[in-house]
Amino acid sequence: MKRFIIFTVPYFTMNYIFDDTQKTVVPTVLLKSEETLKSIAHPVRARLLKELAHEPMYPLQLSRKLKLHEQNIYYHIRALEQAGLIKKDRTEARAGTIAQYYTTTKTAYSFIPDFVKSTPADIKFHEYQQVPELLKPFVRDGKINCKIVVGAPYPHGELNRVEKCGHLAGEVAALLGKYGIPSSKITYLDTEIEDLRDNLVIISGLYVNTAQKAINGKIPIRFNESGTKIISDFSKEEYSEPDIGFIVKAKNPVDKRFNIIVLAGIEMQGTMAAVHAFTRHFSRIEAGNMFDKGVSAKVVQAIENKGQVVDIRFLE
Repeated sequence: MKRFIIFTVPYFTMNYIFDDTQKTVVPTVLLKSEETLKSIAHPVRARLLKELAHEPMYPLQLSRKLKLHEQNIYYHIRALEQAGLIKKDRTEARAGTIAQYYTTTKTAYSFIPDFVKSTPADIKFHEYQQVPELLKPFVRDGKINCKIVVGAPYPHGELNRVEKCGHLAGEVAALLGKYGIPSSKITYLDTEIEDLRDNLVIISGLYVNTAQKAINGKIPIRFNESGTKIISDFSKEEYSEPDIGFIVKAKNPVDKRFNIIVLAGIEMQGTMAAVHAFTRHFSRIEAGNMFDKGVSAKVVQAIENKGQVVDIRFLE
């Protein structure tokens, strides 16, 4: 027996089909109009959906693969995006221009006509939701099993710095909330944490989060001693731009029974880029570093509009 539910968490409205027999869940787009059904039935758009479900691609790639004019591809891309069937995946610089990659939003589609009315049901969502490999130490048995650590919003640490990215903890908590529920407090200031022996998600840079400083020298992408550069053991590059950040999952160097995820940048925009990537491009993080696919570690750069991070570039 399959059951369907619309499940809502902060920032997201997610639709799922539940399989009671297999105890599995399949994401689905809830189609609300016949026009959207026509979008799927259109032969060109059906082919685009098939290609983008396989891997993210940009319009010129699709144009060459489908042997259709690029403007025709753009027309159908816009229609599919407006219908909520595809979304922007990432932006990359290619051959002197910016390529916008697209991917499908979900793996299935469901249509509920207006004349069909819903009825209340008690369904425990987290009994069905599969926890991604990257998050398994941080979510266990349907419960969030970690602490999110942000810098204190008042002067503290060696340089008496003030954290300005504390609000990003809410975005990380929303992502974790897709897979588990909190059994107790999960967000902490760095000044509240005396013992780092736990599963931790550490947000922000070297001198505004003292937890980050405690583990910095023992992770493969990290800050230099002055906190002015990001150093990668994978590419051997050093990054100093304020809008660059990094994501690392590793064993907790304080106690290797636990794990850590670090989301940080030299400046606020870099940290925002790291959190943006982690919460919106999760599959890219799971895919590993381009120089070592076996390690969940990325360097990202913010794409900004009027001071806001609207997208990111993956640098490695």
